[in-house]
Amino acid sequence: MHSIAPVLLLHAGPSDISLWRIDFPFDASLSDATVFASLSDDERARARRFLHHEDTVRFASVRAALRELLAQRLGIAAHTVRFAQDANGRPHLADSAGFDFNVSHAGAHGLIAMSPVRRVGVDIEQHRDGFDWRSIAALTLDPTEVAWLESRAATQQTAAFYAAWVAKEALVKTTGAGISRGLPHLTVLPREGSRVTLSNRIPDDMREIAAQWIEAPDGYSACVAWSTTPFAR
Repeated sequence: MHSIAPVLLLHAGPSDISLWRIDFPFDASLSDATVFASLSDDERARARRFLHHEDTVRFASVRAALRELLAQRLGIAAHTVRFAQDANGRPHLADSAGFDFNVSHAGAHGLIAMSPVRRVGVDIEQHRDGFDWRSIAALTLDPTEVAWLESRAATQQTAAFYAAWVAKEALVKTTGAGISRGLPHLTVLPREGSRVTLSNRIPDDMREIAAQWIEAPDGYSACVAWSTTPFAR
């Protein structure tokens, strides 16, 4: 028998933001009613389209946990939670503007961020052995960040790259609009402390967005972002 028990995480962001970690039960089956009973037919179909069982479990586990957490706050059954997408493809509740949420998963862990007050974004990435950050630098980094990374010791470069990656992903996921522009238009390095600081030219769609790096399991980097003003209801 399997279960998903989201772990509530402490963070230094606004107190209205709740953040959970999900540890994936990779030995679970999609037919396991104990874990995945709340999933819709569409979600089950989407989960089955993944080529690898681990990817099926990642998607299904995060969605099932998200349903349970939202249902508790909305006072409804988990299987009745309905989702929709905005024009940028960002998921939201179809029947309520009472909560904003965002999810991410990588490796053995997933993250869920939620707030009744503001928009949120979250990202987690697993550090890959032998990964050469230069291979995707043009897709993820501003030239000044590349230069800064090159000036670091080789043993520090990979962790610093992943810190930049998760921060940028969390920031653009908060609005959704920034995703189409890519990640190099944001500059978050050099990193100083746990609060993300945008430097160089700050894009207009990021002027009311903040972010914080958060503790992650060994071999992972993670970040949560949020709008500094309440979202429209």
